Order: sequence, then C-alpha cells, then structure tokens
Amino acid sequence: MASADSPPPALGLRHPVVTFIGDVHGWDERLVRVLAQAEGFLVFLGDLIDRGPQAPAVIDRVRELCRAGRAACVFGNHEYALVRGLGVPELGIPADQDMFLAWAQRYGGRAVLAAYGVEGDDAAALRERLGDRLAWLATLPWMLSGSAGDRHWLAVHAGLGSGLIADQLPALEQGLERMRVHGDDLPAELYAKNRAFQVPVDCPGELCIVSGHTPIPEAHVSPRRILCDTSGGMRGRKLSAVIWPAGRVITS
Repeated sequence: MASADSPPPALGLRHPVVTFIGDVHGWDERLVRVLAQAEGFLVFLGDLIDRGPQAPAVIDRVRELCRAGRAACVFGNHEYALVRGLGVPELGIPADQDMFLAWAQRYGGRAVLAAYGVEGDDAAALRERLGDRLAWLATLPWMLSGSAGDRHWLAVHAGLGSGLIADQLPALEQGLERMRVHGDDLPAELYAKNRAFQVPVDCPGELCIVSGHTPIPEAHVSPRRILCDTSGGMRGRKLSAVIWPAGRVITS
C-alpha cells in the first residue's frame, strides 16, 4: 500500500508517454480527432457512453484499442449506472430497474438506446444488442496507475479524496465486488464532484492524480493534478486530452 514516501504500485503500466483522454460520452468524431494527435499509451478516464449519438462506435473503438494493448480505460459513473441498471448475471451483478430508468432518463442513456436501435426503455433489448460489450464495460478497473522513470500517475474517474492514499485504494480495488451488492449509495470514487482539484494529504510530489468527470472550460494540468473533462458530453463542446509527462493539451 502507498505511504507518504511511496507512491501506489504501477500495476505494470510503465510507459514513457501517456495520453489521458477525457470523458468521450458517445462522440466518436471527437475521439477520432483526438486520437490523431495522441502520443504513447492511451488512458481513457471513463464515461465512454451517454449523451452523444455514437456510443456503439466509441465502445468498439476503445475496446479494440485496449485489446491491442494500446490503451486502458477506467470505469466511469455512466458505465456504473448502465451496468447496475441492466445487471450482468454472468458476473453476479443483479439488475436494478430503478437504476436503469434513472440511467435512461437522467444520465443521457436514451442516446445509447437510440444508437443501438432500441425503442423505448427496453432493458432486455439493449442487453441483447450490447452482447459481450456489457461484461467488458463491467470489468473495467476503477483505478489505473503507472510510471515513467521517477514520475507516477494514478487515474480514477472522479479522482481521489483528500484522505490518505492507502485508505482509499481498497475500495477502488474491490469495484466489481461492490456492484454485486444492492445498495443506494453511489460510490464517491465515480460520482463525487467535490474531488475536482483535490489531492490526498500524503500525495508524494512525484505522483499526479488524473481524473475526468467534472466538466471544466479547459483541461487543468499541474504537477500533482490533471482534470480532462471539458465537454460533459454536450453538443458544441470539445473533447480534451493531456499528453503526460509533458503536460501538453490536445482537443478535438
């Protein structure tokens, strides 16, 4: 576990250059423009789906990049709502009808339903259209970390809180298990807006916390904090990414 003078484990992700990509939210055209400028290994910060009209293309593109060893993706709160709503029986995740309706009506999920040709809020039809993509989304990690030389990064969709790093890692490592239990509490690691700009009290100077989730006008880049969501999935906005460790921002 991490301490004040020991950053989190690298989890095998050792790349000299990483591009952190903000919340895509179903806008594949924006993603294609960002990928044309990206460098090194790609780390998607979650919320691949909802609001934008091209969720199938985004999911398939990101999954293929991950399968090819060129990318990794953390779990976002929009994936959480879809997975908890539909359920994934083969992974022991029960369906939650209330969560599904909330996802469709309040998260922008109806854009996904329309993109997959599903009429109405038909959970069974969407589950069939998604096929094994649903299990792939459900098994995305809640945390990724890596390093290049003596520089380190840790990516969580909503970021870490201000408490000790070691106290926060177990919940992130148990994300899949937490979805197997019904509960009304939404995980702060995926949902908490107040984590924007926060860093743990024991965050080492060589560790940068990276997140999306909280829309801001322009990507924020500092030695210990990166925030990448500049669109919130809305029309007329740009997708942003940050090339690390240089800190260069690219947009769609």
